[in-house]
Amino acid sequence: MPYVVTLGWRGRPTRGEPAELLKALGPLSPRFQPRLGARRVHTASYLDTADWRLRRGGLELTHEGASGPGSLVLAPHSVKLTEPPVWPARIEALPGGELRDAIATAVGVRALAPKIRSRTVVREIVLCDGEGEETARLRWAEAGTLHPVRKPPLVRVTVLAAPGRRRDAKWVARTLLSGEDFEPADAVGYDQLLDACGLPGETGRYAITPGMPADAAVATALLGFAEAITSNVEGTVDDVDPEFLHDLRVAVRRTRSLLKVAGDVLPGNLAARFAPRFAELGELTTPTRDLDVYLLEFDALADSLVAGAPEDLAPFAEHLRRRRDAERKILVRGLRAQRFARLMESWRAALSGVVAAPDRHSTVDDLTAERLRRITKRVIRRAAAITPESPAEDVHALRKRAKELRYALEVFQPVRPADRGALKELKRLQDVLGAFQDGEVQSTKLRAYAQELLDAGLASAPTLLAMGELLGGFARRERAARAELTGALARFLAQTRPVASASGR
Repeated sequence: MPYVVTLGWRGRPTRGEPAELLKALGPLSPRFQPRLGARRVHTASYLDTADWRLRRGGLELTHEGASGPGSLVLAPHSVKLTEPPVWPARIEALPGGELRDAIATAVGVRALAPKIRSRTVVREIVLCDGEGEETARLRWAEAGTLHPVRKPPLVRVTVLAAPGRRRDAKWVARTLLSGEDFEPADAVGYDQLLDACGLPGETGRYAITPGMPADAAVATALLGFAEAITSNVEGTVDDVDPEFLHDLRVAVRRTRSLLKVAGDVLPGNLAARFAPRFAELGELTTPTRDLDVYLLEFDALADSLVAGAPEDLAPFAEHLRRRRDAERKILVRGLRAQRFARLMESWRAALSGVVAAPDRHSTVDDLTAERLRRITKRVIRRAAAITPESPAEDVHALRKRAKELRYALEVFQPVRPADRGALKELKRLQDVLGAFQDGEVQSTKLRAYAQELLDAGLASAPTLLAMGELLGGFARRERAARAELTGALARFLAQTRPVASASGR
């Protein structure tokens, strides 16, 4: 195997200047003479989604090139671009081919954008013996970040032995390490640059811990949801990708649910004051998200047609896009309004005050035991009452209560880790309940959309027939979910009843 070893340089970055490099390599003379190659500068932007989907999937995508179109690189694939990219960009904006196919599943509907932009200065240095023959080659590389923050370069020197000169290369490495300026190190990669920039960021900043005062624990969790709301506003307003709005809505729902479940432990009338405002925020975001979901599924729905053709649904698709444009304008106005900014500012200030001066008379442990017992029994009672003949309203009510229980289990999991089994079965039940509601809701909305098209004179006979075929598909989904519900309820009750009984003793 070829001899390769990487060293770290403790001294100041040299920027590849010859005099500085020769000074750093002084311990190698007079045995070896360095011959410096050309100074090269390499720039790269490491791309990922807002929620790090590529990194979580073990994929490293870069855009390389300081000017001009540059190239996209995902080893072993490389694609030269014909024009400079505009970030953020969704998957369909990338050139088709193997590289795009390799990341498409991981990226999904999210947009890609630079997480880190780096600049690396490199010089190849050939070490020659007294007869002018190459004994080893050094790669001096200084990698620093330009975005999101400027960080000093991490300097690495890679020693590679020339053929048949392994012993000489080992001497070079030992000699450099014997001084004070070099140390063993790993090569600089994406992870090292992320660490230098403090990314992906703090985890567990808003986590609750056993023994916390109950009001401080609830306020801490709510602060985490507030952070999620505000961090997704910009992406929602700029329409970067539909998941920003989805994540914002989830944070709003979690806020409303926790206020309902445990808001009474907050001082004064804090929960009563703010709950209606978050209900308004939920209502503001609903129409655009509903249309997003419809449009995200639209191609698959069109391809599912048997009697009709996908092009028959073109007027319907255009109608949905117009509706979304109108609803998005309302949403953006609401998120840009001072009313929303004041809401989040006063909400975070109030919660921070609770965390700073908590009431220590009760702990989150006591709160968790009491509230989870109460909510679990309520969900069990509703679940046990559901039969194949139960009206849709009862199924929807169970879905809402199940969602409250799920959010509570997730928030209080650090205090009650033993409930993970119940949470897992609850998520499965929610999937079935969600499929049932989606089938019914989509059927109802599809009828309304058809009427809107008719009223506007935009619906042809083929379009209405194709929409009717979609309606039949939604009805089948609803029936399938209803049939699956009985088994899902039985599994959930078998898993959850023992936990509820044990916590009640």
